[in-house]
Amino acid sequence: MDGKILELFMKENDAWDDMITRQSREIPDLERMLSAIFDSKPNLDDEIVSGVNHLKNQMHEQESSMADIKKQLAEQQFFLVSESRGNAYPVHTLLSQNALRERIRNVERRFLDLKCNYLNYLATAI
Repeated sequence: MDGKILELFMKENDAWDDMITRQSREIPDLERMLSAIFDSKPNLDDEIVSGVNHLKNQMHEQESSMADIKKQLAEQQFFLVSESRGNAYPVHTLLSQNALRERIRNVERRFLDLKCNYLNYLATAI
């Protein structure tokens, strides 16, 4: 496969990794803010407690998804470096990059949904 394309794939993966790292740093902050708001309020009804617990579970699932995708990104980068040394299977490279790209988009979409749900919940529950 053309070295320029491999280089572009590696740069793309670096950018994805940076984005996922930044987003994953937000999750503990969101969870702390959620806890700070609702732990300080006595006698919360069951619906609010359930909503908070649901959001926290979503946050933990998202953290796990982000850790998995970062591992997959590292594996793809290793594969691309190997390809650049002449171990080339261009079709496999393109397919694996496209599959990884789609998984990353899904993780990003779920993060944005989580953040939107979080903000909507705070706006309605407080």
